[in-house]
Amino acid sequence: MTTDGADALAARDARRAVTSRTAVLPGAGPSALDALAAARVLVVGAGGLGSPVLTLLAGAGLGRITIVDHDVVDASNLARQTLFSLADVDRPKAEVAAARVRGVDPVVEVVPLAEHFRPEHVTGHDVVVDAADSVEVTRAVSDACARAGVPFVWGTVLGYDGQVSVFHDAAPEPVDFHDLHPDALPDEGSCARDGVLPALCGAVGSVMAAQVTALVAGLGEPLLGRVLTVDARRWRWTESPLRRGPGSRRPEASALPEPARVSPAGLAAWLDDPARRVVLVDVRTEEELATGIVPGSVRPTDLDPAAGTAAGDPTLVVVCASGGRATAWARAAADVGRDAVVLDGGITAWRHEGRPTTDRSASD
Repeated sequence: MTTDGADALAARDARRAVTSRTAVLPGAGPSALDALAAARVLVVGAGGLGSPVLTLLAGAGLGRITIVDHDVVDASNLARQTLFSLADVDRPKAEVAAARVRGVDPVVEVVPLAEHFRPEHVTGHDVVVDAADSVEVTRAVSDACARAGVPFVWGTVLGYDGQVSVFHDAAPEPVDFHDLHPDALPDEGSCARDGVLPALCGAVGSVMAAQVTALVAGLGEPLLGRVLTVDARRWRWTESPLRRGPGSRRPEASALPEPARVSPAGLAAWLDDPARRVVLVDVRTEEELATGIVPGSVRPTDLDPAAGTAAGDPTLVVVCASGGRATAWARAAADVGRDAVVLDGGITAWRHEGRPTTDRSASD
């Protein structure tokens, strides 16, 4: 036997061992394993929810797992994002997660994409897992999956609260994320600002992973048309039905205007240009600000209320950890006639490019 043949045989034996406990489940057997081996699953987000999802799907015996995440590992992630260690800080989450999955199952094809979610990512997949925990991303995933006729698993966590559901616009009783949240509201909360119980991420992520095996191989009943809610203060789980009613509607695309963005390199060029006036607004928490800021940044409370509302004003550039909160702030500012530009990727991307930060006290 050639070396390649021996390696392939060893990989198959390793997969057989990893999936052996699934194979003996009532109603599973070879047919369930065959269905899993043929399945192509897209996981959007490798953070607090994506970590337990990918940890459990790594040993499910899937054919292909595609991981989409534009972010890099941060030390503040490690308590809840269990795929990563201190050695992974500043590395792309998608690539680190892919290596972890391959380390469990050498047969599964893993495709890491260190980029923002795009609708075309759904093409060629049988199930999508939305673990990005962002209303904006979920709406994009929902619309893309509806066009492609692909079911998607959704989960969210914040503080002590979590939810899980399955949406499928092509099901006999179609339902999607817009049926749950018809209003086009921006992302308002964040783990950095509001906190999150690390164990809650694991609990919700585990349920999400179980929905994939239910959809693909019939191992359990998927939460289609049902929303499972958990209160982690008292660890109470409740279930609510979700149906598409005659008044169901979709938010207008114009309801969520996209603010302008600038890359870290672009911002650095602006700051170096004496002819360009820039005001940096950092919307992170006090605890995050204490870890360092882009030099010259001010807090929103220190900003002139009229800044950015008149022609000739300095350009307002909004900074947060990775861009989500800055986007919400810029949209709210636009509602009152204030123009603002978002630092794409936030201070995480700024640091990843090796650009300088300063102690916040030096700017006070």
